[in-house]
Amino acid sequence: MEIIRLADIGSTNDYLLGMNTERELCAVSDYQSGGKGMGTNTWESERGKNLLFSLLIHPQWLVPSMQYLLSMAEALALYDALKEETAGADGELTIKWPNDIYWSDRKLSGTRIDVNCMGSRLHDAVIGTGINVNQTRFVSDAPNPVSLKQITGREHDAEEILSRILDGFARYMDIARMEYTAAGRSDTIASLYHRRLYRREGFHWYADADGEFEAEIAEVQPNGMMTLRRRDGETREYEFKEVRCVIDNS
Repeated sequence: MEIIRLADIGSTNDYLLGMNTERELCAVSDYQSGGKGMGTNTWESERGKNLLFSLLIHPQWLVPSMQYLLSMAEALALYDALKEETAGADGELTIKWPNDIYWSDRKLSGTRIDVNCMGSRLHDAVIGTGINVNQTRFVSDAPNPVSLKQITGREHDAEEILSRILDGFARYMDIARMEYTAAGRSDTIASLYHRRLYRREGFHWYADADGEFEAEIAEVQPNGMMTLRRRDGETREYEFKEVRCVIDNS
């Protein structure tokens, strides 16, 4: 994958979305003035301290209703690379639905995905990720950020991390494509993703439009919806932003 290096950009996702090319690209920036999270969220990042990048790919073998495979593949690649960086540290690395990377109850990485469709297939996808690498002071109102340096107490090489992520993403995408074209799904990707989920076991507190409740994760469906099972056995499906984890950040 060709890498484009930028010193300063509004958003690497917007930069790649504006390109009309069949090449697969990775845009990396030292600083983003308009970094975006999922939905209307923004991403705080001190200049030169973190890893900010977007990938432009062309998954034309995939139907729009199954685009969550892209999210799972990226999350698994991030998990593997960051697991290596945090080896030996006191805490647990997990994937928080839909595709954040968490260290215990704190957010280490976030990802946003934008897609373009052509007919009944995906045409382009831009996957933008921000990872807190060497930043140690956060001034936004984000409730629970954490960086690799805060976790391990040492500086980390963002270029090495990016290289491992790109290798891992290519590997997981190969698995997803082979399994999907053969069976219309990717059980390997889904299984690995579920085993690494934040709050994957037991009952925890969540909140939806009706208030707070205790539930366990029943599954994350291939279309990205999460099914929660309450203590009374009732199950309910949620799209992103329809439910949130209740986390004690005191």
